[in-house]
Amino acid sequence: MSNGADVVQIRFKDDGRYISITKGAKLTKSDVSALIKEAHTRNRIVDLSGKDLSRLDLSKFTFGRANFSHANLTRSNLSGTVFFNADLSDTNLSDADLSYTDFSYANLSNARTLGANLANAILLKTVLPQK
Repeated sequence: MSNGADVVQIRFKDDGRYISITKGAKLTKSDVSALIKEAHTRNRIVDLSGKDLSRLDLSKFTFGRANFSHANLTRSNLSGTVFFNADLSDTNLSDADLSYTDFSYANLSNARTLGANLANAILLKTVLPQK
C-alpha cells in the first residue's frame, strides 16, 4: 500500500578516498546522514563540496576531515557540530548558527561568515578567513 510519497534512492560516488552524493539538487538532513553512514562503512572521507546545504539543521553532527569547500551553508544550524580537520574553504556560512561548533584544525580560508553566530566556537589551530 503506497502512501503517495516518492521514494528516491540515494546514489554515492566513491573514488577510493572520498565519497559523495550524486544528487544534484538541494540535499536534506537525511541525505547527509546517509552519506556519513556510508562513508563510515566504506572508510571514506565525506565530500560535500559545492553542495547546497542552506537552512539545514546539522547540529551536533561530526564531520572529521570532511570536504565542504565551496558549499552553501547559509542559515544552517550547525550548533555543536564538529568539523575537526575539515575543509570549509570558500564556504558560505553567512547567518549560520555556529555556536559551540568545533573547528579545530579546520580550513576556513575565504569562508564567508557575515552574520554567523560564532559564540563559544572552538577555533584551535583553525585557518581563519582573511579580511
